[in-house]
Order: sequence, then structure tokens, then C-alpha cells
Amino acid sequence: MFKVLVIIPTQNAGTFLERMIKSLDAQTINSDILVIDSQSNDITVSVAINHKVWLLQIQKNSFNHASTRNIALKYDVDFYLFMTQDALPVDVDLVKEILKPFEDPEVVVSYAQQVPYESADEIERFARKTNYPDRMIVKNKESLSTLGIKTFFSSNSCAMYRADYFKKVCGFKEGLIMNEDMEYVARAIMDDKKVVYCADAKVYHSHNYAVRDIFKRYFDIGIFFKTNSWISEEVDKYTKTESTGVKQAIAEVQHLWQVNKTIIPKSIFFSLTKYLAFKLGFYYQKLPMFFKQYFSLHKNWHH
Repeated sequence: MFKVLVIIPTQNAGTFLERMIKSLDAQTINSDILVIDSQSNDITVSVAINHKVWLLQIQKNSFNHASTRNIALKYDVDFYLFMTQDALPVDVDLVKEILKPFEDPEVVVSYAQQVPYESADEIERFARKTNYPDRMIVKNKESLSTLGIKTFFSSNSCAMYRADYFKKVCGFKEGLIMNEDMEYVARAIMDDKKVVYCADAKVYHSHNYAVRDIFKRYFDIGIFFKTNSWISEEVDKYTKTESTGVKQAIAEVQHLWQVNKTIIPKSIFFSLTKYLAFKLGFYYQKLPMFFKQYFSLHKNWHH
């Protein structure tokens, strides 16, 4: 039987963490659970202790999307399942299904379908539908010609990694504030490995972002692509990286035209915000000093 370790970084996960742990404990394939907590000031730590999962506490200012998850390297298991504190298994077969693609020895990452929560708005539901379809997708280097940047798309909300390969490549790139999963997948695919989107493994996960949240997120994405420019360079051999975002924005408006025209202005405003934030992040080093000083105060926006 394979040994699986579920890693969940937390900060003020509250009672939702209890739901997560109970759902993971009910899986048809057992796994150990490691909660890495960044100085929560609610019941998160007590929930972890009460459920007798492994608990590691770190300083809040030491949290980093890549480095914190790389703590997994200390544990000797067969597979790491990285989840975020707001993702919830849809059923008891999540672990079983997300493991299946690893029957192919060339597969090093398998990530789950994200099903929107009932509270998700139409824009978020469309994003989940387009990014997480109901069919399995096996991605390799040849996929760049058809999928473009989506070849390197993955998810840190629920993705399983083959532990021996993860250790071989020293895990995620240290210091990344976000998109650690994309950088890892890009390296793996360029190393002639395979990454699988496993549609039969499902978690509930969605956000109703405010404009401020969207701006912060895409600003950081812009920084990521600037500092990891080799990723875009590989994609641009086949298609322009930014064209994927433009196509998504247009498709979103077309979808809303059919289901709810009143949301279209919001959709367009959000798309323009994403574009502006991305560009500001991409050209961050060229911004006036007072902008840099402001943004540097928010370098750890995302948990």
C-alpha cells in the first residue's frame, strides 16, 4: 500500500479545518495529515491537536508558498498531496482517484477537478468550468502546441506529487510567493515528464474575489512571469502567453451574454483589472519608488 501524506498550510482555518480532516479521514485510502500553521489566532491549532494530526507551527512572517510546502521533503512517503485550507473533498474517493494516473511511471503530478461551492457567483463558476472540465487531460511537452500556457497549469488547492521525483528536483523553487505549482510543472514537463488533470478526483473550491483581491493576485502573477521568464519563452515558441487570458475574457463575456447579461460590466472591469495588475507586476522594477514601497508591504498577500 502506498504511503500518502496530505500537507495543509493553515492560517485561521477555523472550523473548516475540522470538516477537511473528517473528510480526509473518511477516504477509502488512508493518509497521514500534516498541518503547517502560521500563527493562527483562532481554533485552528486546537482542531489539529484534537484530531491528532501532525502539526508543525511556523512564524507567520516565514510563510512562503514554495518554501513552506517544501517542508514535505523531510517526510519519507510515496506521495505528497498538497491542499489549501479552503478545499474540501467532494466524496470519499478523492485520494483513490488522484492516485490512479501514477500507474504510468512518467506521471509526476496529478491534480483534481475543482467544483464551485454553492456560494460561487457566475463568473467564478465559468472559471471553474473552463479550467477544470469533465475529462482527463494528460499533458507533456507535445501539449505546448495545442494547450499553450495551460500545459503548465496545475493547482495548489489539491494536487498530488510523486515523492521520489519531488525529492530528486528539490521540490518547489524556493522563495516563490505564488505559482509554485506552475513553475514545478513547467520544469517537470520540460524534463519529459507527464502531468495529469484527473477529472474524477474532485474537491469543492472557489472564491468570490473582490477587486482588491484580484489586483493583488494578478500583480503577483506579473512578478512571477517576469522573474521566471523562461516559462513564457517556452510557450511563446508556439503561441503568445497573454493570448490565453484574452481568449478567456472574451469567452467569459460570451457566456454571460447567454446566462446573465447584467454581470457583463463586472466581468469586463475585472478583466481590465487583471490586465493592469499583471502589467504593473511584470514591470514592477520600473515603477516609481513610492509604488515599490507600497507594494513591498504586501509581499505575502496570499496564503
